[in-house]
Amino acid sequence: MIKRTINTVAAILIVLGIYVLVVKAGWLPSPSMIFKPAPVLIDQTPILINEIRQVSQLVSITAFDEVVVSTVKPAPVGSARQLLHLVTPTAGLALDHLVLVVKGTVQVGTDLGGLSDQQVFASGDSVSLTLPAAKILQVTANPSGTETFIEEGIWLPAEVNTLKLKAIEQLKARAIEKGLLHKADVQSLQVMQHFLKALGYTRVRVVTSQ
Repeated sequence: MIKRTINTVAAILIVLGIYVLVVKAGWLPSPSMIFKPAPVLIDQTPILINEIRQVSQLVSITAFDEVVVSTVKPAPVGSARQLLHLVTPTAGLALDHLVLVVKGTVQVGTDLGGLSDQQVFASGDSVSLTLPAAKILQVTANPSGTETFIEEGIWLPAEVNTLKLKAIEQLKARAIEKGLLHKADVQSLQVMQHFLKALGYTRVRVVTSQ
């Protein structure tokens, strides 16, 4: 009985010795590693997306411009211009003429409010962000900067507003012709790079979707 017990203890000691050697060699994990709780990993991407979305609209460029718009319409029956046309056929068509000089402000930048989960990835000190392409965010025709250059005939407020809307479309077109969308893309990239670095990220990649 004693001999059997001694043999059992010896076998256990041999097994433990072999296990210790194997652990030191790195072939098996130590007991402390086996029962060590796994680290809790928190995905920072949704938090970062919310922080960027709070910026909403990133206005990269504010440009001031001026356009000239005009419109015509037939002169009312019985008006002086219409009567002049009747008695003087060579005088041309009887038309009322309106010309406005409109000064406006064009804001160009990036809309961050609709940023999707696929456009942001953050892990540790690294972050990758794909920005939406820049667009014209707002065009404002300054009422104090609108000048009536020519006004022949009677023009209703609705007709004047229609001409101002035409001016706004021209302001948009001129902003695109001047390459403001590309310039706004470059500005937005730089601003977001600084923004992400200020949040503590050291490895930052920011690109613009095409």
